[in-house]
Order: sequence, then C-alpha cells, then structure tokens
Amino acid sequence: MKYYMAPLEGITVHTYRNSFREFFGGIDKYFTPFIAAEGSLKMKKREIKDILPENNPDIHLVPQIISNNADNFIRFVHLISDRGYREINFNLGCPSGTVVSRHKGSGFLAEPDELDRFFDKVFNEISDVNISVKTRIGVNDENEIYRIMEIYNRYPIYELIVHPRIRADYYKGSPRMDKFRYIYDISTNPVCYNGDIRHAGDCYKITEEYKELTSIMIGRGLIRNPMLVCGIRNGNDALPDRNILRKFHDRIYNEYRETMPGERVIIYKMKEIWVYMIDLFEDDGTYIRLLKKSDGLSQYNVFVNRIFSECPFR
Repeated sequence: MKYYMAPLEGITVHTYRNSFREFFGGIDKYFTPFIAAEGSLKMKKREIKDILPENNPDIHLVPQIISNNADNFIRFVHLISDRGYREINFNLGCPSGTVVSRHKGSGFLAEPDELDRFFDKVFNEISDVNISVKTRIGVNDENEIYRIMEIYNRYPIYELIVHPRIRADYYKGSPRMDKFRYIYDISTNPVCYNGDIRHAGDCYKITEEYKELTSIMIGRGLIRNPMLVCGIRNGNDALPDRNILRKFHDRIYNEYRETMPGERVIIYKMKEIWVYMIDLFEDDGTYIRLLKKSDGLSQYNVFVNRIFSECPFR
C-alpha cells in the first residue's frame, strides 16, 4: 500500500514537507497546495519556490493545479513539467466558498458538460505528463457521481483520488462509502481513497473492504498525528516521541521566523498547524486558550513550552 500526504492550503508547503520527511517519513507522495492556473503567463514566486526541486530533496512531489479553463491548465502544466515533474494533480475537490463560487475545485463538478470539454482538450494536448485527479462525488447531491464517472471513465486519468463527500458536506458527517464502492467497482482508472483516516483502524477497514486498492491519501489525520502512517505500516496506533515532535515543531517554527515578515504572520501559520495537532494532547481547554491569546512570539513560546512540558498525549 502506498500512502500520500494530502494537500492542505497554508500548511503542507515545502517547509512542512521537508520537516515531516526528516522526522517521521513513511510517505510515498506529497501533494502541493493548489496552484491557481489563471490567465497570467507565469506562476507566482511563492508557487515557484514551493515546487523547486532543490526545495524538495528526496521527496516525491506532485504539484496540484486548480482551474476551469483548459488553456490555462495546459499552460501551467507545461510551466511545471519544465521543472522535471511527470505527474500533475487536478483539484476537483476543494469545497471553499470562494473557490466554488468561481466554478473551480468541487464547484466545477456542477458543470459536467464543461468538465467533459475541459478533459477532452487537456488529454488531446498533453501526452507526456500524467494527469491525476482529486475529486469529490458531487456538489449538492451524491447522485451527481453517476454522470461524473461517465466523464472520468472516458479519459486516461493516471489516478483518481476520491474523497467520498459532496461539496455541501464540507468535512462533516461520514464519508458516503456506498458511492465510493460504486466508483471503486466501475472506474476504468486506478482509484485512491481519501477521507477520515485518523487512526490505524480506520485505514485497515478501508484496505480490508477494498482489497485491490493500492493507495490511500491522508490529510487532517496526518497533521494531527505525524506518526500515523508509520503506525499503520507497523500495525499499531503509534504516537510520536514527545522530544521528536518538539524538534519537528521547532524546525518549522524557526524556518518561518527566518523567512516570514512579522510576528503575526508566523503565529498565524503555526496556529494553522495547531488547529489539528492540538487534538493529539489531552487539553481541557487551558492550552488552546493560551494559543488563541498568543499575538506575539513571546506569548506563543509560553504556550509551546507549557504544552510540551505539561500536557500528556490522548
């Protein structure tokens, strides 16, 4: 089984990926947060920095693009593949309101005819780069997946990464596994499962039910517990060593301090990680309050020192 790190906007950038690989590892593919293929003729500097091979040593990285315009998508595929990448992932899963309102991410699923034309042009013009797709099963109705799968099965998608929720679910409720079963059974392309893997047992249920599955993508559960995949591979619910987790945190924190302007920006970026990672700790509310009140590095450092020295894991 191969395990992928899902892209999380604002979190899984190269600083996080490199630190994760150094201290935990176990990931077969890392995916970048989406790159918006707009009408511009070039990528943004921060996007270029994030995918530079020298900033991703010893990492199998797959850049992800979001778009609803085939010409823009094709242009950005060339911009990225010129840097040596042989797989590009297409985002049809993002449920963000600002993204969906522009008919991108999962919002593009509401326009199946346009999506079909998009794929027709992309696969007619791109033959030397593998195009994988990260998708939800619809926008407002799970039955939208029937029409969507008709489209997917017409094209040589390198891998179909399925989060079996509709856009309206966001991340609430249970994944709609009956629809994942349908996708798994009829897909003419390789399928990867994504969604709600928080413990080793969650993963084992998927692999036991879908025996020919060869890959699983994990997002929030992996940010919560960076040892999750290592534990899955070893057959247990492993927790990180506290000292290693602190070193992992400090590596990210110190690099942000060196590269980001202003304390508020640094704290905001670290809080994005703690939204998930704090769930690893038996916090009765004391530490999350300290974190929320941190608006300077001195206050943030108090929070970090206390949670690592005082608070046990769940």
